[in-house]
Amino acid sequence: MVEIRHYPEMSSIANLLPSPQILLGKRISWQEKRDGTNLAVTLVDNEIKLFTRHQEASEQFVKYFWATEEAVKVENFLHDYTWTEDLFDGVNDFSFQPVVFGELLIKGKSPARFELHDKHEFVVFDIWNTAQNRFLPYIPIYQHCYHYSLPIVSCWGVSRHTTLESLYTFRDEMLLQAKEAGREGVVLKTFDGNQHIFAKEKLDVPIIEKVQMDDGAIRLPPLPDSEVYGAINKAHADLGEDFRDKTKAMPLIAIYTAAEEKKHLCSKPLKSLYSYYLAYLEGFGEGTTQENL
Repeated sequence: MVEIRHYPEMSSIANLLPSPQILLGKRISWQEKRDGTNLAVTLVDNEIKLFTRHQEASEQFVKYFWATEEAVKVENFLHDYTWTEDLFDGVNDFSFQPVVFGELLIKGKSPARFELHDKHEFVVFDIWNTAQNRFLPYIPIYQHCYHYSLPIVSCWGVSRHTTLESLYTFRDEMLLQAKEAGREGVVLKTFDGNQHIFAKEKLDVPIIEKVQMDDGAIRLPPLPDSEVYGAINKAHADLGEDFRDKTKAMPLIAIYTAAEEKKHLCSKPLKSLYSYYLAYLEGFGEGTTQENL
């Protein structure tokens, strides 16, 4: 049985450890950040299995995936798992079982409200190579997706920087492109053999370097709406149909929101979590019928 790879949690450039300077001198790929639900798809005992975060996807999200035009293409790709060559570095790479990571874009408003979808879709953003224990770089992922007619997130640029000033300037250019494209931000990735660094920059997240100091204590900015909706989407993915039961949804939303506050160095959101929950339900139902839920 293939070991399921959990997708790494990502912070902003400023929060990278041991410091943002770790990116200097490295080749960075800048990719659009789609606003959906992170889904891992792989074969377990020759059957398609879906995972979201650290558990199997709920029955509801499994139905969403199989309602996409891409589901059968992903299935075909996974069954054709014997690859004769890794085209990126020429390393022979026989008979390994990949894990496909993608954004499940559900019909209606996206979790962080950046996008509006008229149908269920699945867009690939990473593939985990279980034989080499690493993520594939963008070029081989693009090639495999091309041959199976699978959509993949766009790569907006490739860069290498010797100063943080240059890095942040290029980051700002990528965020401007994200704004023009109607995306919530950008994901940056570096690859060095089996080592990788992932980070994300979002349009509505404040720059951490500018946290305000007040009488010796840090006054943290409120958690951005997109992060609140992202936490709500995680709860939705975990609960499936039970998500509409507020007694089950709200405690889980509170847990995930608190985790986002800690991760992003933010205080509580400006509005009540229940108001965000109702807005999410309203947007999620937009343009859908009961059969889609």
